[in-house]
Amino acid sequence: MKRDTIYITLLILALSASCEKKQEQAHEGHGEEHEAMLSLAEQERIVANIQIDTAQVKTIFEETTLIGTAAVDERNINLVSSRVKGRIDKLFVRNPGTFVKTRDPLYSIYSEELLSYENEYLLAIDENRKATTQKEITQRMVDASRRRLELWTLTEKQINELEKTKSISPLITFYSNRSGYLSDLLVREGEYVEIGSPMFRLADLSSLWIEAQLYSSEINYLRQSPTLEVEFEAFPGERIKGEIVYDNPRLEDNTKINLVRIKVDNQKGNYKPGLMAYVYLKRNRKETLVIPKSALLLENNVIVWVETSDGMFEQHMVDIGIQNKREVEILSGLSPGDKIVTRGGFLLNSAWKVKQGGGAMSGMKM
Repeated sequence: MKRDTIYITLLILALSASCEKKQEQAHEGHGEEHEAMLSLAEQERIVANIQIDTAQVKTIFEETTLIGTAAVDERNINLVSSRVKGRIDKLFVRNPGTFVKTRDPLYSIYSEELLSYENEYLLAIDENRKATTQKEITQRMVDASRRRLELWTLTEKQINELEKTKSISPLITFYSNRSGYLSDLLVREGEYVEIGSPMFRLADLSSLWIEAQLYSSEINYLRQSPTLEVEFEAFPGERIKGEIVYDNPRLEDNTKINLVRIKVDNQKGNYKPGLMAYVYLKRNRKETLVIPKSALLLENNVIVWVETSDGMFEQHMVDIGIQNKREVEILSGLSPGDKIVTRGGFLLNSAWKVKQGGGAMSGMKM
């Protein structure tokens, strides 16, 4: 660190001495208006690592960053309830976060009630087979018994197997009729359940909520029709679009922080609940003169170094408007097409101060 400081100091002194000599030779005719100027040889530009960009009219916006956490979209949670009365014999899904596919087994249940319906179905089939008259009536009895089993969510395969084997059992396995992640397990093995007893919550993660924190002073940002982008900490540099799911943020208990929910698409399933996320609110979008924020030097005034057409470097004092992490609006002091110094400006500024003996920037352009 000490060696770097010495190197920078020597470089500043060298630039200052070199610039003073060159300005005496090359700018005798510039007059007082261009006093705040420096000249560098090509090698000095390389050593100082001078980098140039162009001031241009483009779209800029203010950007506010919120911290949030991914959560399950509560509108995509499906409650799985018991369709029969009985005792839970086995749970095939136990751990929250487990992915359940359609037709995966969920649980087995011991149900005397279901046993009686299975027996009723087999008796109806037997009566229909034996009947010589009123065949239509007995067939309707078979159909009604089958529909009752279907209402208990027995699959067609299970019913056909029952008809084929004629083997009834009070123990039956129920399968999921949808896919999703287990968010809550509400029963235990050995527990007795009634018809309609809640058993599982399955969450569809094709979309997620980002629950972000917003200070009360920032609530007005949501009324400015901001564009929202979300970046997960686990996926740096990967931004996706988001949308506010409701306009009335909830104030967290005993704090001045509001909780706002932003919906994001998750069709690929890359993101999981619990991930930390950054929410970028882009607002006040406008077309204006813009430069990289790295070009600004904050002194008593805001300063930008500009490369002139004859290869000199000139100080400009600027007025700035809205800004974000990367860019800033220029209200005055620059024109479209100006070549501005985005890197190395600190060295130029320091060399100029040494050259002036630490005095005021008398020749600065406004």
